[in-house]
Amino acid sequence: MTTGNRTLPVVTRVQRSELMRMGPEWESLVAGSQVRSAFMTWPWVSAWLDTLGRDADLEVFAARHPADGRLLGVAPFYVAPERKFGIPFRSLRLIGSGPAAPDHLDMPIATGEDPAVVAHLWEAVDLRRRWDLIDFDGMAIDGVLPGLLLRRRGDGAEETPCPHLPLDGGWDLVKQRFGRSHRQNIDRYRRKLDREAGAPVVTRMVATTSDLEETMDHLAVMHQTVRTARGDLGAFATDELVAFHRETARRMLAAGRLRLWRLDVGESPIAIIECFRVGEVVSFYTTGFDPAWARFGPGRAIMARAIHGAIDEGAREFDFLRGDEGYKQSWGTDTRMDLRLRRPLRPRGRAIWAGRNALERLKSVGGALRPRT
Repeated sequence: MTTGNRTLPVVTRVQRSELMRMGPEWESLVAGSQVRSAFMTWPWVSAWLDTLGRDADLEVFAARHPADGRLLGVAPFYVAPERKFGIPFRSLRLIGSGPAAPDHLDMPIATGEDPAVVAHLWEAVDLRRRWDLIDFDGMAIDGVLPGLLLRRRGDGAEETPCPHLPLDGGWDLVKQRFGRSHRQNIDRYRRKLDREAGAPVVTRMVATTSDLEETMDHLAVMHQTVRTARGDLGAFATDELVAFHRETARRMLAAGRLRLWRLDVGESPIAIIECFRVGEVVSFYTTGFDPAWARFGPGRAIMARAIHGAIDEGAREFDFLRGDEGYKQSWGTDTRMDLRLRRPLRPRGRAIWAGRNALERLKSVGGALRPRT
């Protein structure tokens, strides 16, 4: 359709069966967009659709060129049933989001396309209005969605810090960014491990499917052991999450995006780190180590190897993703922000939102009244 000098896209709702056939188109669209997130690539999205999102109520729209059918953009959402304060409600969320906690999410739009693509996609979504509130977590701060939904940066959106490490200049220069004691400990603990391990110490990247399966088994056990000891649920807390992580790793490996490093003593891993590469960025996703080897700093050692490996293959950035934990700062990181936008739309959504705000005020008052010790 043409209006004036503008060719308007054809926007259609995408059923699950059609979406599952869109892998090559999806990858091509993301590669040609401003999106630089591993969590918008087809390996991640398709793994989520087949595991955690198997029963998700999808709300996906595609914009295509009216002449050649070329994919110009995708609105990738789903409707999640929830309950709060005893009230059932439905929220509109980004595909892939939820317990897997992805970052830098957005609507992939072909670079250089008319803004009408974005407007028409969102109009098609918004007309449906079968949800009570919007909950977009992990939005890329410079993405399409914030530009569409926020008049200004602080317009009802919460900021989440996402530390990242520039890799320009090579390992020796990057290493100078680390805290002095941190930098010294990397070398000191590795020398100690080499001396006292009692078997060959090898760091290697997983490259085969059979090696992947065994490594993911070890990663799940080590990660959960460390996290549950700290009182956290952990990334592998349920059978569904285990299945998702395993399937994601398989598909990332097949796509050439997986960077799964392991630190072995003899034939057994004592630390593992899982990263993904998209463009010039390597993103750290999850890790685990054997607490029996904690005195040798295996977590620090495997992180250093992953960063060094990213530099060796020409990456320009190592992304630590969400969370401002102190250990990330010790690597000399800079910080950018992701956004979470929650916005009520219907009476039920407004009731939930009013209850949430009232609870937040009560917590604030309670904190102010709590006696100081």
